[in-house]
Amino acid sequence: FSNNFDFLRFAAAVAIVITHAYALRLGYVGIGMYDPLALMAQAGLAVLLVTSGYLIAASWESTASPARFAWKRFLRVVPALIPLIFLTLFVIGPLMTSLSPAGYFAALFSPAGLATIPFFENGSAIGLFQNNPWTYVNGSLWTIPVEVFMYGVVAALGLAGLLYRWGAIPAVAAANVLLWLYWFDDPRMAKVRFTLYFLAGAYLYIHRERVAYRPAIAGGLLLLLVLSAATPYLTVAGVIAIPYLTIYAAHTPVPFLNTFGRPGDFSYGVYIYHYPIQQTIIQVTENAISLAALCGLSLLATFALAFLSWHLIEKRAMAAKNLTLGGLRQRLPLPGLLTYLAAARK
Repeated sequence: FSNNFDFLRFAAAVAIVITHAYALRLGYVGIGMYDPLALMAQAGLAVLLVTSGYLIAASWESTASPARFAWKRFLRVVPALIPLIFLTLFVIGPLMTSLSPAGYFAALFSPAGLATIPFFENGSAIGLFQNNPWTYVNGSLWTIPVEVFMYGVVAALGLAGLLYRWGAIPAVAAANVLLWLYWFDDPRMAKVRFTLYFLAGAYLYIHRERVAYRPAIAGGLLLLLVLSAATPYLTVAGVIAIPYLTIYAAHTPVPFLNTFGRPGDFSYGVYIYHYPIQQTIIQVTENAISLAALCGLSLLATFALAFLSWHLIEKRAMAAKNLTLGGLRQRLPLPGLLTYLAAARK
């Protein structure tokens, strides 16, 4: 038995796909914070961030240098984003824009258009999805810079020699709680609470030898979530319960789940591709498609793209994580630059 992280990440990504299909058809109108499908997406994102915090802390511990740690994180995040942005802006964009081809590319390369890349939200600057109930181009990508920032927090604590101090991560979490309370009534800024899941995951890895994972504790925390579901304290209960439940589930021996990721880790591709795919389907069908059909079509199309992304890009990029400068020189047509970098390190 290894673990169930691959399954948990994939299931969490699929939950977010389903919720976004629901929300995009309605334009988020009438969807409250405690809507069951909205809660499913919040739980999915929480699981993704807990697993990320846990595995990033493990990566820091096993990596020889900060530069190597940054290189690994770059390879996991950036290469897959490049074809996504190309597909969105140079395939979906020209086909779905309300502007003429010349007008689209003029808008795209204008200051306002360039400001939307790559973490674009409202597509009005380039005429995308203007007749859809919601005009965001890829609303999922807001988490990418947040997560990269949290990588930096782990690295900063590690470099300062504080990461393994029992109070270091709780102190950062306490600061985040204060920000959450300050922005509590601002739905956009209150998303800072999601960083608490990352920090909790990192804490559970750093202090893994001291944490006991028992069915009774997991059952109690699950009961806490259920009992708080109809109260204003559900988000607080989630921050308390979901990190433990996620790592408990990840290390519970379940046939099939521990080998779920053998064909590939498709969760990142599913997460980053599904939103513009759903927006495209909604525009083409003039939002006359049922929720079930939208979920099914978008999952099929997104999984195909995630499959290609993993096998053609992500897996190959990750294979380069342990390469030295000499190894990179052999693989990349940049001998002059790499020679310069090697000389600069001496």
